[in-house]
Amino acid sequence: MLWKFALRDLVIVGVAFGGWWLAAPHTAGPGPLSDMLGVVVGVLAGAAATVLHEWGHLLGALASGSTIRLSSRLGSAFSFSFDSHANSLRQFVAMSLPGLVVTALLVWGAYALLPDGELATRVTRGFVLVLAFLGVVLELPLLFYGLITRRVPPIEALPRRRTSDLAASGV
Repeated sequence: MLWKFALRDLVIVGVAFGGWWLAAPHTAGPGPLSDMLGVVVGVLAGAAATVLHEWGHLLGALASGSTIRLSSRLGSAFSFSFDSHANSLRQFVAMSLPGLVVTALLVWGAYALLPDGELATRVTRGFVLVLAFLGVVLELPLLFYGLITRRVPPIEALPRRRTSDLAASGV
């Protein structure tokens, strides 16, 4: 199932880059077409940023040998769930930090690399700032909780599945 998420997310990132390349320069002008293109391209770039953030977490989890559960739904925004009961604090930190680092790099890139004066840029910057805000409000407190208490926070994004569900999904 992981390859399906990888393919899905590559398509999202590819469409975002392609849309940016084709349409972003046209979002600097006035009028409804510029506005529509700016919003669409910005939203696509925001979706790509969200995907990259999640892959940061997933790669950190895989690199640390964490126990994870893949989502059974390709339409889910979360491709995996970190098993807070089966993993150590070190694995939790190794899963948490890469997503936050990716988001920090996305914020830097949105301001350092994207051209000023385009609506697509402003919408994209808004999305990455919301992503960063969510990281600060939702993820950093969990990381600090874990480091202070020396315990993995009891978190799960996906409901537990029965063993028969796991076998059927190929995990």
